[in-house]
Amino acid sequence: MVRLPEQLRKPESVLVISAHWEENAATLLGAEAPPLFYDYYGFPEEAYALTYPAPGNPGLAYRIARLLQGSEIPTRIDALRGFDHGLFIPLKLMYPEAEIPCLQLSLIRGLDPALHVALGAALRDLKQENILVIGSGFSFHNLGAFSWGAGYAPDRANDAFQDWLTGTPRV
Repeated sequence: MVRLPEQLRKPESVLVISAHWEENAATLLGAEAPPLFYDYYGFPEEAYALTYPAPGNPGLAYRIARLLQGSEIPTRIDALRGFDHGLFIPLKLMYPEAEIPCLQLSLIRGLDPALHVALGAALRDLKQENILVIGSGFSFHNLGAFSWGAGYAPDRANDAFQDWLTGTPRV
């Protein structure tokens, strides 16, 4: 089995847009060595001992902030917040060496679709660079409603929403 990271060119930097983080303005992490932010609860103790010491990328944060501001998207940089699990869980699996500079971008509180489409359009120029952009988080985040397999009888709300989302015409 070929893993996804092996199918991709190794990026110079990774930008994760995290569904686990909302702010009043599009907010980028600006620390050189962000700590981990364990933004979950109720898991085994080992879940809070995970590490992912990837370097931050403040220079890229400032460049992206200028791109967003140029598209009139409210933007700020947070030099204190750490990487949340929307970044460190998938990247620990994809790039366990934690050597690629990483950056995280919040969603904008209220989740206005037009504003987030504009945010995506403002980031379009990053396609010309060797930056891996990842949207992290499911479209539905009620873990109790997921279909986990044999013997599990969820209410299928996740499946119903995902089916609706997949079948919705794109604009």
